[in-house]
Amino acid sequence: MLLNLEVRTQLKELAQKEFKEPVTIKLFSQAIGCESCQTAEELLKEVHEVLKDAVGEDKIKLEILSPFLNKEETEKYGVDRVPTIVLEGDKDYGIRYIGLPAGLEFTTLINGIFHVSQRKPQLSDKTLEILQQIDIPLEIWVFVTTSCGYCPAAAVMSWDFALASDYITAKVIDASENPDLAEQFQVVGVPKIVINKGLVEFVGAQPENAFLGYVVAAYEKLKRESKPQ
Repeated sequence: MLLNLEVRTQLKELAQKEFKEPVTIKLFSQAIGCESCQTAEELLKEVHEVLKDAVGEDKIKLEILSPFLNKEETEKYGVDRVPTIVLEGDKDYGIRYIGLPAGLEFTTLINGIFHVSQRKPQLSDKTLEILQQIDIPLEIWVFVTTSCGYCPAAAVMSWDFALASDYITAKVIDASENPDLAEQFQVVGVPKIVINKGLVEFVGAQPENAFLGYVVAAYEKLKRESKPQ
């Protein structure tokens, strides 16, 4: 058992208060060549069990998929690493977690599930208004580690941005489980946020308006680049 009785009780109480609309958790996992997949499966099964107990099985679904056996879904969700977790509401918001959401990142997972269930990003009206103007695809990557106290805030904020805009997708990536990506994007401190594979980058958990500023800067850069010379 990965979740102790205290965590289960807290999660159940929280779900009874916070959980609103149905959520589907999809885990892409494989038995061979993936050290954390088995633990990710166990963790999500336990989370699913507690939430199902709290809100009913029609509100929370868990699907465990294999990149080898479920090729169509793997392609559809753009999954190229395992474990990858997709949090889906009445549609795919582009919310992903790549790695095992253990340690402090467990709160990222839980907050993500609740925000998707509420269909509502926890962002200011001003931010939501600005995000509505984005009309070019933006992909936010947030590199985290499971022991970083500032990472969950940055991770959940990126997911809220994805929840608010059909043009934004957000991947939270465990840097230690994906060392090739961490090296490629020179991750020395976390959280490190990379927008559109290096178009804009910054480090640290920023307040909402600062995070938004970087997203808008990336958008404006793309806008300029797409204009015919």
